[in-house]
Amino acid sequence: MTPDAALDSLAFLVGLRLMGTDARRRLRLALLRHPEATDTPQAHRDGLLERLDRIDALLDGSRQPETMQDRLDLARAERERAAAPFDPAFWLARTADLIAAGLTAQQAARLVEDVRQRVEPTAAATPHIEEHSA
Repeated sequence: MTPDAALDSLAFLVGLRLMGTDARRRLRLALLRHPEATDTPQAHRDGLLERLDRIDALLDGSRQPETMQDRLDLARAERERAAAPFDPAFWLARTADLIAAGLTAQQAARLVEDVRQRVEPTAAATPHIEEHSA
C-alpha cells in the first residue's frame, strides 16, 4: 500500500466510525443488495442479508427477540451503540497501517495524533444518526 492509499484508508475508516453503528449496518445492507455486489458468493451474501435484516428489525422494535441468538445479537448491537466510536486499539492499528505503507514511526504517530485531536472532540459532541431516530 502506498502512503497516499494508507491516508485514504485512514480517512475512510474514521468516516465509518463517525457515522455510527446503525448507519454502518444500513450501508452494509444497501451494498449487499446492490445488483453489482458480486464479489461475495450469493449464499454468503444471502446469509449476511438475512442476519443484518433480522438485527435491524430487532433494534427498531418491529421484531421481538425470540431465540437466544436474537438476544445475543441484540445485546451485542446495543453494546456497540453505547461504545465510544474510537478506542486506543483503533488508533494503534491506523498508526501501524501508516508505518506499513512507508511512513516513519514518528510521521505516522504525528499524523494519527493530529487526526485524533480533531476527530474525538467532534465525535463526543455530535450525536449519531441512530440517537435521533431512536
